[in-house]
Amino acid sequence: MRFRELLEYKRDKTATNLGEQLINTIVQSVQSPIGNTSQTLQRIIPGITYFSPSSRPDDAELQEIHATLGAHIHNVLQFFEDADPTPNKQYTEWIIRRYIDGGIRYLEDVDSTVAENLAIYHELKTRRMIPPELMDIGKIKGDTGNNSVARFFRNVYNIYRDLPEQQEKIDKGSSKEVYEDDEIRIVHPADQKAACYYGQGTQWCTASTKSRNYFKDYNDDGALYIILPKKPGHRGEKYQLHFETDSYMNENDVGVPLYSLIKRWPQLHKIFKGNIFNAYRGDEDIPTGNPSILLAEPETLENWLDITADKIVPKIEKELASPTSVYNWLDLSQIEDSIQSGLDSPDLTKDQKFTMEKKLDGLYSIINHISENKQNTTNVIYPLIDDLDELEKSLKNHGDATSTMINNIPRMFPGMDTMMNDIGDRYVTSDLRIKVMNKVWYALTRELNPYFANAWDPLSKYR
Repeated sequence: MRFRELLEYKRDKTATNLGEQLINTIVQSVQSPIGNTSQTLQRIIPGITYFSPSSRPDDAELQEIHATLGAHIHNVLQFFEDADPTPNKQYTEWIIRRYIDGGIRYLEDVDSTVAENLAIYHELKTRRMIPPELMDIGKIKGDTGNNSVARFFRNVYNIYRDLPEQQEKIDKGSSKEVYEDDEIRIVHPADQKAACYYGQGTQWCTASTKSRNYFKDYNDDGALYIILPKKPGHRGEKYQLHFETDSYMNENDVGVPLYSLIKRWPQLHKIFKGNIFNAYRGDEDIPTGNPSILLAEPETLENWLDITADKIVPKIEKELASPTSVYNWLDLSQIEDSIQSGLDSPDLTKDQKFTMEKKLDGLYSIINHISENKQNTTNVIYPLIDDLDELEKSLKNHGDATSTMINNIPRMFPGMDTMMNDIGDRYVTSDLRIKVMNKVWYALTRELNPYFANAWDPLSKYR
């Protein structure tokens, strides 16, 4: 044991050196929808204001939390000390520093997975069963990009798991097999023992055996599902799904997009259709503001190319038939009225009037160009609506035009950059192209919306 590990932990010194950083980190994590930070804070400081994991405290509420934490800093430090298995609290400062630098991601992990893994590490270290490269925990920093803390704990756990006495203790608990095929197996743990058994080797707080286990906290809100790949992409690959908290975690307890899992295993969409619908929609069938193309029927996604070719594309082609139909489909009256209002202003300078007139001429030129050059327009539109990845990205980006459209603007309006020569005209052209491009996207969402259970509805405020 190194000399510095024999030094007695000093709470007052830690409060002075790290207290402010620790409080700031906790206050920031209160806003996270995953991690149950608020519930954990209530246990640390009884009476502290509770915030739902799905809500975001305003600035005044965050200041209140900050002040309360500062006043009860010893309670906060006691929470971190309790996760340290050693009498002299030799790991406490390391725990706090890793929480501050992001190596420990959630407050709830401190008294669950961190406490458990530290107990295992200290036991193996005391028994001289830790290899030299894992001996110095002080070298493990919060490199979240490489999951250094998670990888360290997993390597330690693998040593512990292989001990003969541990193999004899395995209890599978009670579970239900939800689904199995050649690619995956899905298990619903019905009790904590099963959550621990199927969560072996992970950093999930629901799999802790030597410290606080959060299985009941999650299970009371809704079922947990564990995905066990039969052809894992890497050693120990597992996923845990909890739809009620919109939490989809890999074995390192790092969130992964649900859509990415369904792309890999499309059968998940059918298996969890009801769970997905409830996760992304609120009471009275109102979207929650966290929309996804996964709200579509599984059959819609499976046959999306045929649907776009047979139903959506023909309808759009009709809208491009004439300048008038383009104008109406894109609802360009707002842009036209805005320009015309500017022209009607008696205070316009000569240069301003020139610019406004060019804007109006440019708008009409774009409308005519879209109708007369339908192929250029459809070359932009079709790849976008065919590409489910682009549609999903657009939903996550508040309905803004996606990279596909932005990269293809020149193809949609070829020659517009050189159509006019002076600086004012180039600005007018660029400004109008962007506005019309957005109108194209909003028109497309109106066509797509019914196929995705009106997922774009909550994004209408951005239009």
